[in-house]
Amino acid sequence: MVQNVKEVPYGVSDFRTMVEQNIYYVDKTMYIPELEKQARYIIFIRPRRFGKSVFLGMLHAYYDSHTKDKFEQWFGNLWIGKHPTPSQGRYQVLHLDFSMVGGNIDNLEEKFNFYLGVQLDGFVRYYDEFYSDMIKQNVYAAKDAGGKLAIIQNEAKTKGYPLYLIIDEYDNFTNTVLNEQGEKVYWAMTHAEGFYRDIFKKFKGTFERIFITGVSPVTLDDVTSGFNIGWHISTKPEFNQMLGFSTEDVRDIFNYYKSMGEVRPDCDVEAVVNEMKPWYDNYCFSKDAFYTQSKVFNCDMVIYYLRNYMSYGRSPEEMIDPNTKTDYNKMKKLLQLDKMDGDRKGVIRTIAEKGEIAAQLFTTFPAHDVTNPEVFPSLLFYYGMLTIKGILGSQLILGIPNNNVRKQYYGFLRDEYQDVRHVNTNDLITMFTYMAFDGKWREPLAHMASNHP
Repeated sequence: MVQNVKEVPYGVSDFRTMVEQNIYYVDKTMYIPELEKQARYIIFIRPRRFGKSVFLGMLHAYYDSHTKDKFEQWFGNLWIGKHPTPSQGRYQVLHLDFSMVGGNIDNLEEKFNFYLGVQLDGFVRYYDEFYSDMIKQNVYAAKDAGGKLAIIQNEAKTKGYPLYLIIDEYDNFTNTVLNEQGEKVYWAMTHAEGFYRDIFKKFKGTFERIFITGVSPVTLDDVTSGFNIGWHISTKPEFNQMLGFSTEDVRDIFNYYKSMGEVRPDCDVEAVVNEMKPWYDNYCFSKDAFYTQSKVFNCDMVIYYLRNYMSYGRSPEEMIDPNTKTDYNKMKKLLQLDKMDGDRKGVIRTIAEKGEIAAQLFTTFPAHDVTNPEVFPSLLFYYGMLTIKGILGSQLILGIPNNNVRKQYYGFLRDEYQDVRHVNTNDLITMFTYMAFDGKWREPLAHMASNHP
């Protein structure tokens, strides 16, 4: 029997689509038992394009009581298919994506309430067999999301329904508010009786389990006075490789497509992996994993490279996926936070000149501490602009992970210095050439400068 070649998962972020349509999936299901050993309210932070949405979709599919009978179809060939936990198919799952609360930030509370209300209406429709017509009508008729949630919570508690909440991009629109409207508007949302903080209080009393992801712990710190039982696992060694691809994952991907005849038969997989490493690899998110685990690749970049290699038998001419330029623009806005002050410029300058910086890694911090030069490196770490490169006593050596990120620094420095100080572009190229090799002088990287984000 001829086996169909798995489709390359470029641009696909839905787990169910991947397993139903024969798309290559890097198995991360072995982390489910480890997650269940943790506290019941989990917070996990990772940079963009590390596979958060696929992972959350996998958790949703695994725990969803509505699709329990599809366990063998979706998970039979994965690790968890042979090692299911007692919680498989146990929950009614509410899956929220706060990146959907976007656009013009005027009337943001109304937009947030509308989005959440739509999701809660859909929740009782989806789990139709558990909710009477009267309960559903009461949910539909409730004027705000808080009222809808209270009705569901009361019914679930009365009937003993276990509920699981998944939140993707929990900080998406709050980061936008912080950048575009400033700390005063942001504070009104996330403190006192702010609507965002208030809904997290309600979540805490409604759901048996919660899993939250985002790209920054800033909003997390500001809302946790209301949501004060979250368990932050982002820097725990057992979850260092839970998102992204390990070296072993990348090797397996290329060996699979080579075995299926999709890449040329003389492909040297080890050479390919080594070519990608300086561009996409070298992320380490836990100091306790630094000496014991392989570093982590940006998975989207690996898939981008793979597509080009399959098509042309070589690496792409431009090693960075052009589709990530929007990520650079978002990053630039978030780092500036209205206006880059002198202290944070000094941090950027140190990183540019030395390729690294010694710093304490803060697991959480409020928005008003972001301008603190001691905290700022931690923000760069969570955004993926720095990674763990060494350990120095109680401090970490945080360094630029790869050429992909170095180009983002180059673009940031170019824009910042030319706008503010009118520094000559050639001087910037010289600076960038230096930082690109961790302080070791090499020939100018003219092609990297000309292909800046």
